[in-house]
Amino acid sequence: MKQLSLCLVLLTVFSLSQVFGIEKVKPQLELQEIQEFIGQWKGVGQLKRGSTQGGWIEESLWEWKFSKQDSALVYKSPKGKFVKELKVSFEGDMYVAQGINADGEKIELRGNRDDSGKLVLINAGQTLPSRISFRTVAAGKRMVVSFERKISEALYTRLGEVGATRKGSMFGKGVQEVVCIVSGGKGTMPVNFEGQTYYVCCTGCRDYFNENAAAIVAEYASKKKN
Repeated sequence: MKQLSLCLVLLTVFSLSQVFGIEKVKPQLELQEIQEFIGQWKGVGQLKRGSTQGGWIEESLWEWKFSKQDSALVYKSPKGKFVKELKVSFEGDMYVAQGINADGEKIELRGNRDDSGKLVLINAGQTLPSRISFRTVAAGKRMVVSFERKISEALYTRLGEVGATRKGSMFGKGVQEVVCIVSGGKGTMPVNFEGQTYYVCCTGCRDYFNENAAAIVAEYASKKKN
């Protein structure tokens, strides 16, 4: 039922795009399934779980990126110990992440979500990391990111793990969340149109809203009626 609703939303957006002239591509259904990653995160990295030796503080940002050709989720961690940036898209039947590792090397990883919802991406090349896993816990307020190195055809060894908290999430407290008018994710920043305030989840959705506000608000009003 949830996927059917999302499909109906995307069809409505397509129709409105013909009327209002929206040129940029809307979020893909598969990317919407991991849009809970959107936001700013800060946490502690560990080389060995349960040990503070060699630990570090790491901050990251997930946001939408829209263009005329596609939509993607972008992960940025300028001071990341293993990865600096990833652009995650969906091609064919899998997620594709292209970016830069901590050594400045280009990397490409491919994969899917497992039964628990964790996104597992594997690097077929020789660069590190060989495998990255992203999962959220605590109702999306916490994220755990695991980085691994391949040691044999079927075995991986741990490089490190980051446990992060979403900034502004008020972890541990019951807070009513608002919805991003563009992606349907968690709204964190206000935008305005014709005297009304709406919310978006990231700067990518903010820019998309500012360029196509009339159509997006019309779609939102239509969904509320239905």
